[in-house]
Amino acid sequence: MISILGLGKVGSTIAEHIVLKGLDDLTLIDIIQGLPQGNALDLGHMAAELNIDVKIKGSNDYQDLLGSDIVIVSAGFPRTADMSRLDLLKKNKAIIKQISEKILDYAPKSKVIVVTNPLDLMTYQTLKITGFDRSRVFGIGSELDAARLKYHLSSMLKISNSSINTFVIGEHGDSMIILKSQSNVNGVPIKKLLNESQIASLIEKTKKSGAEVISLKGATTFGVAASTSSIVESIIKDKKKVHLVSFYLKGEYGFNDICIGVPVIIGKNGVEKVIELELDNDEKELFFKSAEVIRKSISLLNDE
Repeated sequence: MISILGLGKVGSTIAEHIVLKGLDDLTLIDIIQGLPQGNALDLGHMAAELNIDVKIKGSNDYQDLLGSDIVIVSAGFPRTADMSRLDLLKKNKAIIKQISEKILDYAPKSKVIVVTNPLDLMTYQTLKITGFDRSRVFGIGSELDAARLKYHLSSMLKISNSSINTFVIGEHGDSMIILKSQSNVNGVPIKKLLNESQIASLIEKTKKSGAEVISLKGATTFGVAASTSSIVESIIKDKKKVHLVSFYLKGEYGFNDICIGVPVIIGKNGVEKVIELELDNDEKELFFKSAEVIRKSISLLNDE
């Protein structure tokens, strides 16, 4: 069973993607009376029309997490266009603390996928409060950033998305690193296909993508839902697929005690391996700076 905590625009769209893929039975939980129940009914009608046989339940009770194999955390205050992800920290850390305690009580064997921003910090907090093995707690940040990079690269080069591989690591935020050495078109690195001005434009567009969507329509929904459901599918089907997630490092890339975006292999047990890419000197420096941005913010999690 898959459970989703938080049925705002993001959570409900994630639910839609999971039902459309027919991945597993779904439990929707939110504190707002009627909201998860209404979503469950509406999604159930959609599934019936499409002959998708999954059971969908809506609830206001965390006890209905019982039996969850995967818990998706999308609860919390949304980011506004003029707000950085770090601005959300004080608002969302109390919510994530409460939710993490409920997951520990009612779904102690689950894999937890964090969607709530600031992503890397909320993933770190969830891991620390649940005490789960690090393989079972991760956030979706860099997966979405890489999809945005692919979109802009496809538009710039007028090449099919299926021919493009993109890698983004680091913070799910302003200090993210677009890997010019690893991102490629059918194996050809983008730094051989684009000049420095084009690459700079590509990086800027990718970093501003989230804020742009929020300013235009109020929230990012479709991209984050697609990224999340793709990761869920890799767990359910044990695909051993490479995904870019915020993950707790224990020496990989030279970092410890930090959740940050890196490529990993995901299967039925969650994160099964961290892939350590060979970064050039500039990328290493930017990765270190991004880690420092996250590390400085981690101390704020314990502030009142």
